[in-house]
Amino acid sequence: MARHGSQKVLKRLNTPAHLQIKRKHGIFFVNPTPGPHPSRFCLPLLHIVRDLLAIVDTHKEAKKLIGLGHFKIDGKIIRNKSYPIGLMDVLSIDNMNKYYRILPDSHHGLILHEISEQESNFKLCRINNKTTIKGGHIQLNLHDGRNILIKVQDPRKPKEDKYKRMDVLKISIPEQEIQKVLRFKENNIAIIFSGKNIGQVGKISNVLKRYGPKASTVSIQHNGDHTETLYDYTFIIGEENSEIDLPKIEN
Repeated sequence: MARHGSQKVLKRLNTPAHLQIKRKHGIFFVNPTPGPHPSRFCLPLLHIVRDLLAIVDTHKEAKKLIGLGHFKIDGKIIRNKSYPIGLMDVLSIDNMNKYYRILPDSHHGLILHEISEQESNFKLCRINNKTTIKGGHIQLNLHDGRNILIKVQDPRKPKEDKYKRMDVLKISIPEQEIQKVLRFKENNIAIIFSGKNIGQVGKISNVLKRYGPKASTVSIQHNGDHTETLYDYTFIIGEENSEIDLPKIEN
Protein backbone atom coordinates (compact mmCIF):
# COMPACT_ATOMS: atom_id res chain seq x y z
CA MET A 1 0.00 0.00 0.00
CA ALA A 2 1.32 3.43 -0.85
CA ARG A 3 1.99 6.03 1.84
CA HIS A 4 0.52 8.96 -0.03
CA GLY A 5 0.34 11.42 2.87
CA SER A 6 -1.46 8.75 4.91
CA GLN A 7 -2.54 5.16 4.50
CA LYS A 8 -5.71 6.18 2.70
CA VAL A 9 -4.66 5.22 -0.81
CA LEU A 10 -3.70 2.06 -2.64
CA LYS A 11 -1.64 1.70 -5.75
CA ARG A 12 -4.06 0.88 -8.53
CA LEU A 13 -2.11 -2.24 -9.52
CA ASN A 14 -2.46 -3.64 -5.97
CA THR A 15 -6.23 -3.35 -5.77
CA PRO A 16 -8.53 -6.41 -5.72
CA ALA A 17 -9.90 -7.53 -9.10
CA HIS A 18 -13.53 -7.02 -8.00
CA LEU A 19 -13.02 -3.24 -7.88
CA GLN A 20 -13.13 -3.09 -11.70
CA ILE A 21 -10.67 -0.18 -11.87
CA LYS A 22 -9.86 1.27 -15.28
CA ARG A 23 -6.46 2.57 -16.35
CA LYS A 24 -7.69 6.18 -16.52
CA HIS A 25 -7.97 6.28 -12.72
CA GLY A 26 -4.24 6.87 -12.41
CA ILE A 27 -1.67 5.45 -10.01
CA PHE A 28 -3.49 5.81 -6.69
CA PHE A 29 -6.87 4.57 -5.54
CA VAL A 30 -8.89 5.17 -2.35
CA ASN A 31 -8.34 2.53 0.34
CA PRO A 32 -11.47 1.42 2.29
CA THR A 33 -11.44 2.33 5.96
CA PRO A 34 -11.68 -0.47 8.54
CA GLY A 35 -15.30 -1.50 8.93
CA PRO A 36 -17.81 -4.32 8.96
CA HIS A 37 -16.60 -5.97 5.76
CA PRO A 38 -13.17 -7.44 4.87
CA SER A 39 -10.98 -4.86 3.12
CA ARG A 40 -10.32 -7.31 0.27
CA PHE A 41 -14.03 -7.85 -0.32
CA CYS A 42 -15.79 -4.49 -0.25
CA LEU A 43 -16.37 -1.43 -2.41
CA PRO A 44 -15.32 2.03 -1.12
CA LEU A 45 -18.16 4.53 -1.47
CA LEU A 46 -16.09 6.95 -3.57
CA HIS A 47 -15.31 4.15 -6.05
CA ILE A 48 -19.03 3.44 -6.43
CA VAL A 49 -19.95 7.10 -6.95
CA ARG A 50 -17.15 7.96 -9.38
CA ASP A 51 -16.35 4.72 -11.17
CA LEU A 52 -19.25 2.25 -11.05
CA LEU A 53 -22.18 4.66 -11.23
CA ALA A 54 -20.20 7.43 -12.97
CA ILE A 55 -22.23 10.14 -11.26
CA VAL A 56 -19.15 12.39 -11.34
CA ASP A 57 -15.78 12.23 -13.10
CA THR A 58 -13.19 13.08 -10.46
CA HIS A 59 -12.14 12.16 -6.94
CA LYS A 60 -12.73 15.74 -5.80
CA GLU A 61 -16.27 15.88 -7.16
CA ALA A 62 -17.15 12.51 -5.62
CA LYS A 63 -15.74 13.51 -2.22
CA LYS A 64 -17.79 16.72 -2.25
CA LEU A 65 -21.02 14.93 -3.21
CA ILE A 66 -20.52 12.32 -0.48
CA GLY A 67 -19.80 15.05 2.07
CA LEU A 68 -23.14 16.67 1.28
CA GLY A 69 -24.93 13.54 2.53
CA HIS A 70 -26.55 12.33 -0.69
CA PHE A 71 -25.80 8.65 -0.07
CA LYS A 72 -27.29 6.24 2.46
CA ILE A 73 -26.00 2.81 3.38
CA ASP A 74 -28.61 0.60 5.06
CA GLY A 75 -30.78 3.66 5.64
CA LYS A 76 -28.10 5.83 7.27
CA ILE A 77 -26.35 8.81 5.66
CA ILE A 78 -22.65 8.13 5.08
CA ARG A 79 -20.25 11.03 4.56
CA ASN A 80 -17.03 9.00 4.64
CA LYS A 81 -15.68 8.64 1.09
CA SER A 82 -13.75 5.48 2.07
CA TYR A 83 -16.65 3.73 3.80
CA PRO A 84 -16.54 -0.02 2.98
CA ILE A 85 -19.72 -1.33 1.36
CA GLY A 86 -20.09 -5.10 1.18
CA LEU A 87 -22.28 -8.16 0.82
CA MET A 88 -26.05 -7.45 1.00
CA ASP A 89 -25.58 -3.76 1.92
CA VAL A 90 -28.20 -1.41 0.47
CA LEU A 91 -27.14 1.86 -1.17
CA SER A 92 -29.86 4.52 -1.50
CA ILE A 93 -29.61 7.73 -3.53
CA ASP A 94 -32.94 9.33 -2.69
CA ASN A 95 -32.67 12.45 -4.82
CA MET A 96 -32.09 10.24 -7.88
CA ASN A 97 -34.66 7.59 -6.86
CA LYS A 98 -31.97 4.95 -7.25
CA TYR A 99 -31.43 1.97 -4.96
CA TYR A 100 -28.87 -0.83 -5.12
CA ARG A 101 -27.96 -4.01 -3.28
CA ILE A 102 -24.41 -5.37 -3.20
CA LEU A 103 -24.39 -8.96 -4.48
CA PRO A 104 -21.71 -11.55 -5.27
CA ASP A 105 -20.95 -12.04 -8.95
CA SER A 106 -18.99 -14.66 -10.87
CA HIS A 107 -17.19 -12.10 -13.05
CA HIS A 108 -16.52 -9.16 -10.74
CA GLY A 109 -16.76 -10.57 -7.22
CA LEU A 110 -19.14 -7.83 -6.09
CA ILE A 111 -21.68 -5.88 -8.13
CA LEU A 112 -24.27 -3.16 -7.64
CA HIS A 113 -27.68 -4.62 -8.45
CA GLU A 114 -30.46 -2.06 -8.87
CA ILE A 115 -33.56 -2.74 -6.77
CA SER A 116 -36.90 -1.06 -6.09
CA GLU A 117 -37.47 1.56 -3.41
CA GLN A 118 -39.69 -0.91 -1.56
CA GLU A 119 -36.92 -3.52 -1.48
CA SER A 120 -34.42 -0.96 -0.23
CA ASN A 121 -36.21 -0.95 3.13
CA PHE A 122 -34.76 -4.30 4.21
CA LYS A 123 -31.60 -6.37 4.01
CA LEU A 124 -30.53 -9.92 4.71
CA CYS A 125 -27.97 -10.59 7.44
CA ARG A 126 -26.39 -13.93 8.23
CA ILE A 127 -25.86 -14.98 11.85
CA ASN A 128 -22.13 -15.66 12.08
CA ASN A 129 -22.14 -16.22 15.83
CA LYS A 130 -24.31 -15.84 18.90
CA THR A 131 -23.38 -15.31 22.51
CA THR A 132 -25.15 -15.26 25.87
CA ILE A 133 -24.58 -12.05 27.78
CA LYS A 134 -25.37 -10.78 31.28
CA GLY A 135 -28.94 -11.57 32.34
CA GLY A 136 -29.14 -14.56 30.01
CA HIS A 137 -30.00 -12.41 27.01
CA ILE A 138 -28.78 -13.46 23.55
CA GLN A 139 -26.64 -11.37 21.23
CA LEU A 140 -26.68 -12.24 17.55
CA ASN A 141 -23.47 -11.29 15.73
CA LEU A 142 -24.25 -10.70 12.06
CA HIS A 143 -22.05 -10.86 8.96
CA ASP A 144 -22.08 -7.09 8.41
CA GLY A 145 -20.70 -6.26 11.85
CA ARG A 146 -23.98 -5.37 13.54
CA ASN A 147 -25.31 -7.03 16.68
CA ILE A 148 -28.94 -7.66 17.57
CA LEU A 149 -29.98 -8.24 21.18
CA ILE A 150 -32.69 -10.82 21.86
CA LYS A 151 -34.25 -10.27 25.28
CA VAL A 152 -34.90 -13.46 27.25
CA GLN A 153 -37.58 -13.51 29.96
CA ASP A 154 -36.47 -16.70 31.71
CA PRO A 155 -32.78 -17.69 31.21
CA ARG A 156 -33.58 -21.19 32.53
CA LYS A 157 -36.11 -21.70 29.73
CA PRO A 158 -35.02 -19.33 26.95
CA LYS A 159 -37.93 -19.84 24.55
CA GLU A 160 -36.69 -16.78 22.65
CA ASP A 161 -33.52 -18.69 21.72
CA LYS A 162 -34.73 -19.86 18.31
CA TYR A 163 -31.80 -18.57 16.25
CA LYS A 164 -28.87 -20.62 14.97
CA ARG A 165 -25.55 -19.84 13.37
CA MET A 166 -25.86 -19.64 9.56
CA ASP A 167 -29.55 -18.71 9.72
CA VAL A 168 -30.32 -15.45 7.92
CA LEU A 169 -32.41 -12.60 9.28
CA LYS A 170 -34.53 -10.36 7.08
CA ILE A 171 -34.37 -7.05 8.94
CA SER A 172 -35.81 -3.60 8.36
CA ILE A 173 -33.27 -0.82 7.87
CA PRO A 174 -32.29 1.27 9.65
CA GLU A 175 -34.56 0.09 12.52
CA GLN A 176 -33.09 -3.46 12.63
CA GLU A 177 -36.45 -5.07 13.36
CA ILE A 178 -36.50 -8.78 12.51
CA GLN A 179 -39.15 -9.44 9.85
CA LYS A 180 -38.35 -13.05 9.04
CA VAL A 181 -35.91 -15.85 9.83
CA LEU A 182 -34.54 -17.91 6.93
CA ARG A 183 -33.24 -21.24 8.19
CA PHE A 184 -30.02 -22.79 7.00
CA LYS A 185 -31.37 -26.13 5.86
CA GLU A 186 -31.90 -28.36 2.85
CA ASN A 187 -34.33 -27.17 0.13
CA ASN A 188 -33.91 -23.51 1.03
CA ILE A 189 -32.38 -21.17 -1.56
CA ALA A 190 -28.78 -20.03 -1.12
CA ILE A 191 -26.24 -17.91 -2.94
CA ILE A 192 -22.52 -18.67 -2.94
CA PHE A 193 -20.56 -15.55 -2.02
CA SER A 194 -16.96 -16.73 -2.16
CA GLY A 195 -14.72 -19.26 -3.88
CA LYS A 196 -14.64 -20.40 -7.50
CA ASN A 197 -18.44 -20.76 -7.69
CA ILE A 198 -19.21 -17.28 -6.40
CA GLY A 199 -22.55 -15.87 -7.52
CA GLN A 200 -24.28 -19.21 -8.12
CA VAL A 201 -27.81 -19.50 -6.77
CA GLY A 202 -29.75 -22.67 -6.10
CA LYS A 203 -31.46 -24.94 -3.60
CA ILE A 204 -29.42 -26.68 -0.94
CA SER A 205 -29.63 -30.38 -1.70
CA ASN A 206 -27.24 -31.67 0.95
CA VAL A 207 -25.26 -30.45 3.96
CA LEU A 208 -22.25 -32.53 4.98
CA LYS A 209 -20.96 -31.51 8.40
CA ARG A 210 -17.45 -32.38 9.48
CA TYR A 211 -15.24 -30.96 12.22
CA GLY A 212 -14.60 -27.31 11.51
CA PRO A 213 -16.27 -24.92 9.03
CA LYS A 214 -13.48 -25.38 6.47
CA ALA A 215 -14.19 -29.12 6.34
CA SER A 216 -17.98 -28.96 6.14
CA THR A 217 -19.50 -28.68 2.68
CA VAL A 218 -22.83 -27.79 1.08
CA SER A 219 -24.22 -29.09 -2.20
CA ILE A 220 -26.35 -26.64 -4.18
CA GLN A 221 -28.57 -27.64 -7.09
CA HIS A 222 -27.99 -25.11 -9.86
CA ASN A 223 -29.48 -25.41 -13.37
CA GLY A 224 -29.80 -29.15 -13.01
CA ASP A 225 -26.24 -29.56 -11.76
CA HIS A 226 -24.91 -29.94 -8.24
CA THR A 227 -22.22 -27.56 -7.05
CA GLU A 228 -20.25 -28.30 -3.89
CA THR A 229 -18.95 -25.39 -1.85
CA LEU A 230 -17.69 -24.70 1.64
CA TYR A 231 -20.23 -24.44 4.44
CA ASP A 232 -19.20 -20.87 5.26
CA TYR A 233 -19.48 -19.73 1.63
CA THR A 234 -23.27 -20.13 1.55
CA PHE A 235 -25.83 -17.48 2.34
CA ILE A 236 -29.55 -18.30 2.55
CA ILE A 237 -31.71 -15.88 0.53
CA GLY A 238 -35.11 -17.55 0.59
CA GLU A 239 -37.32 -20.57 1.13
CA GLU A 240 -39.57 -21.36 -1.84
CA ASN A 241 -38.55 -18.11 -3.53
CA SER A 242 -35.75 -15.60 -3.09
CA GLU A 243 -36.52 -12.72 -0.71
CA ILE A 244 -34.33 -10.42 -2.81
CA ASP A 245 -34.32 -9.48 -6.46
CA LEU A 246 -31.45 -11.12 -8.36
CA PRO A 247 -29.67 -10.22 -11.60
CA LYS A 248 -31.09 -11.80 -14.73
CA ILE A 249 -28.96 -14.66 -15.99
CA GLU A 250 -27.76 -14.08 -19.53
CA ASN A 251 -27.85 -17.08 -21.84
